[in-house]
Amino acid sequence: MASNDSPAVEPPRTDAVPESYAVAVADEQIHVWQYQPTVANPDGDWQFVESLDRDGDPQLSLEYAEFAFDGEDGHWVYSRSYDCELDCN
Repeated sequence: MASNDSPAVEPPRTDAVPESYAVAVADEQIHVWQYQPTVANPDGDWQFVESLDRDGDPQLSLEYAEFAFDGEDGHWVYSRSYDCELDCN
């Protein structure tokens, strides 16, 4: 099931490409952010998109993905695009 409640941890990357995604993979959930420039902040910052329970077996589609490992919080995947399908059996 997807959730719109933002987790406390945000992506550590500060040199992100506008409109790219960061996916945090943890034991029980996957959290997704998008790097978005705004009028107030033209350089952009991370905006939370959704959290997915791993029990729902989400299938992610990512393009040009780059992995970054973080010993404390699991690992991060940075990507130019993001799409997700949940198994609806």
